[in-house]
Amino acid sequence: EPDWARGIRCGASSGPQPPMSVPSATKGGELFVPYRAVGLVSAGLPVAVVQHGGETFVTASLGRTFQIYNCAKLRQVFVGPSLPAGITALGAHDDYTLVACGTAVVVYKRAELVATLEGEHTAPVRHLLAMGSSVVSVDATGLLVAWQLPSGEVAGRLHPGFAASALCHPATYLNKVLLGAPDGRMQLWNLRSSKRVHEFEHGWRAAVTAFEQSPALDVVGVGLADGRLLLHNLKFDTTLLELRHTHGDAVRCLAFRTDGQPWLVSGAASGALHVWHLERRARLSLEPCAHEGGVASCHFLRGRPELLTAGAADNSLRMWSSDLHSGELSALRGRAGHAAPPTLVRFHDDELHVGGGPGGQTHLLSAGGDRTLRRSSIWSAQQDCELSQGRETKRRSMHETSVRERRLPPVLALASSQRRERDWANVVTCHAGSPVAYSWDTTTKALAPHTLAARPAAPITAVAISACGNFAFLGSAIGAIDKYNLQSGKPRAAAAAEERHEGAVRGLAAAADGRTLFSCGGGR
Repeated sequence: EPDWARGIRCGASSGPQPPMSVPSATKGGELFVPYRAVGLVSAGLPVAVVQHGGETFVTASLGRTFQIYNCAKLRQVFVGPSLPAGITALGAHDDYTLVACGTAVVVYKRAELVATLEGEHTAPVRHLLAMGSSVVSVDATGLLVAWQLPSGEVAGRLHPGFAASALCHPATYLNKVLLGAPDGRMQLWNLRSSKRVHEFEHGWRAAVTAFEQSPALDVVGVGLADGRLLLHNLKFDTTLLELRHTHGDAVRCLAFRTDGQPWLVSGAASGALHVWHLERRARLSLEPCAHEGGVASCHFLRGRPELLTAGAADNSLRMWSSDLHSGELSALRGRAGHAAPPTLVRFHDDELHVGGGPGGQTHLLSAGGDRTLRRSSIWSAQQDCELSQGRETKRRSMHETSVRERRLPPVLALASSQRRERDWANVVTCHAGSPVAYSWDTTTKALAPHTLAARPAAPITAVAISACGNFAFLGSAIGAIDKYNLQSGKPRAAAAAEERHEGAVRGLAAAADGRTLFSCGGGR
């Protein structure tokens, strides 16, 4: 690992903070001060990838801060300091991490603040590009500024007449930057002289959304908003190859394999990954649901058949391995959180003592609008996981193309216990409109074999688990309460008709003595 990945405590910064106004967390007598974010992996911006020897590291935005992962196992190695505004672009070069924050660009080396590049832009910075010892920033008005590192001196500025929608530095083109426009224009500019070198004759008639340098000199990949992918020779201004996504699915990002295979991967706005064979001029494979809400970045690790992707809206990073013959992508590893805001969060707790502290002080159980159930660790992101719904999603109609629609309905309530965690199911959930409660096993990280049905059939609205961890209690929309054995999944008791609530059961709580159950609901 590089020096900045050694001996750095997550969330700590040994250097000064950016000279921008940061509101104090204690002003105004606030009761709670932010400590750390749990379950955040990527805020949806394109990630920055950098190579250090044989190791590859990826930097992802978390809104007002950033974190760095080692691609070998997607292990979190560093969390950056908090910034006063949201991050709008990221870059990386050698030991430098480049962060666009509002109209400024903040430069870190390891965990130390090196420079704050400001005073040139009057609009938010949208793109960053590292070029040797320089960094290029482009703001929302189209102004492009080249800065020297680490001094922060301005090496050049220019305005091409449009707000660039994509840019790249063609290999061996000294001091040159390639700019793509929302109207399909493509221009080559010299940063030193601030002059346009060439405007390419081919007007694409669609917004340029992505550039990627190919392994061949003078050839770049161009992605367009109408779903076209082009291989263009800059030296002769000729298009060598044109491919197209189905249904005009916009291209978001491109990646070339660098281990000798003539493959190109394109990420789409729909979340699909397309694998293309350039010599055959054909698509090898398609991964239609790689990410929800679009692919923000894709990058082949240098000299390896492993692909790194980042979602634009699903809060995830994923590594894929590619089959040499078929081109099929298979999930290798990943880091993910909820793809939609959490709707229910509970400590996974009881009165046991685990890991030297009170039970429930280390893990959270959460359900979100993405219809997933996740377990998150407060201390170690490596332990975060999604509880699998594979058994139920396979039963759903194959006509459901959306991954989210194949999952269980949104969770209304959940209950958990650590008492018999290693013996049988220890989590119970009820779902919107469902007359069945589902049991889960946090040891296997998946659904348990048994489902628990309300008697008589009615939507379940509340759940609880006994203090001993042996029984689950279900409350339904008609006021009925049922007791089930979690080990066998069989019913054990039910509330008498005269003891039922007149309306839906809204809450259940089991007393520690194992003999009393408290309930609340509509009616008397």
